[in-house]
Amino acid sequence: MKRQTLIHYLLYLLVIISSCKKEPIDDFKSKIIGDWKYERLVEKNYDYKGKLLNERTYSTTKGEYYHFNKDGAAIQYFDQISNNTYKIISESRFEINTGLLNPCRLISIDKKSFIFIVEGPRREQSDYVEFTHYLKK
Repeated sequence: MKRQTLIHYLLYLLVIISSCKKEPIDDFKSKIIGDWKYERLVEKNYDYKGKLLNERTYSTTKGEYYHFNKDGAAIQYFDQISNNTYKIISESRFEINTGLLNPCRLISIDKKSFIFIVEGPRREQSDYVEFTHYLKK
């Protein structure tokens, strides 16, 4: 009797563990792969309390893009080309490494548009900057 209970418990545990796959992360990664053209880039400057100080929108020219590869490479062309890497952290967070590690927050993504924020470093009693990238296929 105890052996059957143990087997049922182990099967139940196996079902729970297998249902906790990282599918949302894999789905997010598959969605960002490819070329994304810039619509615009928005810079927001905040004081250390989180109050918006100012906002600037950068218009883009034809040909500015972000390209995400399956292997973790991220190539950005905005004024100049930069070869970066990226890492998916969760279904709504990722990091872009430009030489400095930049935490990013997903706003939305679908087959035609991708919006994310590169969060500036927040230090005690210091202002910070966020860049919102508006991209489209």
